[in-house]
Amino acid sequence: MTTGRIELSASGRAVAANVKRLRKARGMSLRALSEALSGVGRALSQDAINKIENGAERDTKKQIRRVDVDDLMALAVVLGVNPSALLLPPTADGDVELTAAGMVSARVAWKWADGRGPLDVPEGDDGTAHVDFQRDARPTGLRAWKITTAAGRKAVRDELAEDGIGQPEWDDERGEGVVRLPGGGEIGEPRPIPEKYRQQRPEGGGGA
Repeated sequence: MTTGRIELSASGRAVAANVKRLRKARGMSLRALSEALSGVGRALSQDAINKIENGAERDTKKQIRRVDVDDLMALAVVLGVNPSALLLPPTADGDVELTAAGMVSARVAWKWADGRGPLDVPEGDDGTAHVDFQRDARPTGLRAWKITTAAGRKAVRDELAEDGIGQPEWDDERGEGVVRLPGGGEIGEPRPIPEKYRQQRPEGGGGA
């Protein structure tokens, strides 16, 4: 891979800084991290890792190396974190800069990166943006519906019907958007529908 003059944007710099931060937090030398990566089948030399970490500095004159998707996954595995822990600055306060998105709330950025909500919600949205995001970003069984919105409640009904579970009942008196599931149990907002309330789908897909 080319290691000459490379320009990194905000997210590239965040990855570089996080690799260095987490490597040091784990008490790992460049050599130790290189060996750990080789152990999971993604060999990166000490020099390559050093060049990755050089990218943390804006406008650095040092040689740097981009992190591709396979590198990112391997680094997350050996450093014991989720991929978003490498992609975002380690803060929930203020705004953070994301490549292609610019400055956004750190909390919004983390929710988006962790698949909990969209990066941008149109003004006046009725909950549809969150529903569309969950359907596209997460698999069935891990979608966290916002059941305080009409769009979210419809999504819960549709998902329960698809799995052959039955129709939920809503508990608005508790003021927290609680859904009582058929056969007992309940979930608050926003939470995925627990696996124990799901029925085994018949072969070939489709609900019961």
